[in-house]
Amino acid sequence: MQWLNDHIVKTMPAPESSLDLNPIENVWATLKDYLKRQVKPRTKSQLVHGMTEFWNNLTAEDCAKYIEHIHRVLPHIVLNDGGPSGF
Repeated sequence: MQWLNDHIVKTMPAPESSLDLNPIENVWATLKDYLKRQVKPRTKSQLVHGMTEFWNNLTAEDCAKYIEHIHRVLPHIVLNDGGPSGF
């Protein structure tokens, strides 16, 4: 924070663990949904297999969508003075 202040970098107050600004949170939610709807694991082995399958099929385009989500929610976060976007 001191470096940011020294270099006159404007910051916006936001929760340290802002889910809206962390793309991996959306990946975890998608993984959880995939396991629940597609894999429906009943054993540890099925769970591990489903998770591995999900990660192996995650594309660069998928990752870009998760990152693009930040651009969509950021204006809402700014309007909420750093609070959650509601998405």
